[in-house]
Amino acid sequence: MEKCGKTPAAATLALAMALALMLAGCGGGTSVDANPAAVTTPGTVKLGLLTTRTGSAANQGQFVEYAARLAVQEINAAGGVNGQPLELVLRDDKLDADTGVQSARELLAMDLPAIFGPFSSRVAIPVAQQATIAAGMPFIVSGSSPQITTLADNGTVWRTVASDVLQGAAVADHMLAQGHSRIAILHVDDVFGQGASEAVRARLAARGLPPLAKVQYPANKTVGFDAELTALLANGVPDAVFIAGFALDGASIARGLKERLGAQMPRLYGAGNFGVAFLNNAGEAGIGMQAVSPTAPRDSPDYAAYRSAFVKAVGLEPEGTSFTGYDAVYLIALAMAQGGANTRSAVLANLASVSRADGAAALQVHPGQYAQALAAIKAGRDIDYQGVGSVIDFDASGDPTAGTYLILEAVKAADGSVSFVERKVISFP
Repeated sequence: MEKCGKTPAAATLALAMALALMLAGCGGGTSVDANPAAVTTPGTVKLGLLTTRTGSAANQGQFVEYAARLAVQEINAAGGVNGQPLELVLRDDKLDADTGVQSARELLAMDLPAIFGPFSSRVAIPVAQQATIAAGMPFIVSGSSPQITTLADNGTVWRTVASDVLQGAAVADHMLAQGHSRIAILHVDDVFGQGASEAVRARLAARGLPPLAKVQYPANKTVGFDAELTALLANGVPDAVFIAGFALDGASIARGLKERLGAQMPRLYGAGNFGVAFLNNAGEAGIGMQAVSPTAPRDSPDYAAYRSAFVKAVGLEPEGTSFTGYDAVYLIALAMAQGGANTRSAVLANLASVSRADGAAALQVHPGQYAQALAAIKAGRDIDYQGVGSVIDFDASGDPTAGTYLILEAVKAADGSVSFVERKVISFP
C-alpha cells in the first residue's frame, strides 16, 4: 500500500532526494567521499549523471541531481522512452578533473546511451578530451567556458547554458550600468574562472574602463585569501569587485574584503557565487552580492512550471543552474524517442533537431510536457524543446545560440534572514 498518496515513482524520487539531503548535511558541503555502487534495474535505460556530490560545491551538484531525478520521474510517468523506463547511474566528480575522468570511465564501461551533468568546465573539458570524445559518447554539460566551443569533439559535446563570452559581456555591461568605473576582478584559476574573468575584462576594456586588477587564486582553495586580496587592492580600492568562483571561496573572499575595508567595502558581483552555501558562509559580508545566473526569471511560464514541480517533489526551492540536469534528461529522452532507439547514435543524430524549430509547424515542448512530445513524434511532427532556463536552439558547435541571465542580489529582510532576490533579467545577445 502506498502512503501519503504518492505513486511508486514519486516515492522513489522522494527517497532518493531524502538520502541526498542527508548526505549534504549543513551548509554547502559534505564529508561523504564515495561513488555509489552501480545498483541498477534490468530493463531500464540507464543515463550516466556525472556531478559534484562531495566537497566545496556539493550543494550545487546535489541540486542538479534533484532536477535530473524530477525529469526521470516525469518521463517514466508518461511511459518512458521507446517503451523503457529511465534510470540514473550517478558518479561523483568531486569538482576535480582527475576524479571526473575516472568516474566518466566507469560510466563508459556500462555502455550507456549518454552521460550528462558536469556544471564546471574544470571537469567537463578533461572528461571530454580524455574519455567521452574517443568513445563517441554523447556528453551534455553546463560548463560555460569558451574552450568548450572549440573542442574537437566530433559532434559529441553539447551544453545547456551559453558560453561565458555572452555571460561575461552581460555582467560587465550590468556593472557599468550601475555606475561603477573602478572595477577589479578575482577568479579561480581553472577554465571556468579564466573564461568568465577574461570575458568580463575584455568587455570592460572595450568600453574604455579596463579593470584595476585581475587576480587569480588556486583551484579548490576556499580559505586564506590574504595574498590575493593584497594584489587585488594594489592599485587602490575598487568600487566593485567581480568574483568568478564558487560558493565557499566566494564567501571567504567577501569576508576578507569586509575585514580589510570596512565601510569602504566595494559592491560585489559574481559568477558561481550564489545559493544558501554562499549566504551561510559569507555572513554580513555577503549582503549586497549581485550574482549572475544563466536562467529565466521565476515568473516566466517555463521556469514557473519547473519550479512548481521541483518544490512539490523535493520540498526545496531550486537553486542556481539546477535546471540543467532537468533539461539534459529531457533532451536525451526526446532525442532517443525521435530516433526510435535508446542508443548513442540516436541521441547524437537527434539532439539538434529536438531543440529547435526545424519545421514550420514545430510543436513547442515545455517542462512537464513529455507526453505531448511523444504524441507529436508519433504523428511525425517536428518538436522544439524550449528549456527551463532559456530557449536552447543548439548551434553547429552544440552551444545554445543565446543566453538569458538573472542578476540576483543577496538582501537582508526585516526579520534578519538573507536570501537572493531577482533584480534584473538580461537577454544576450
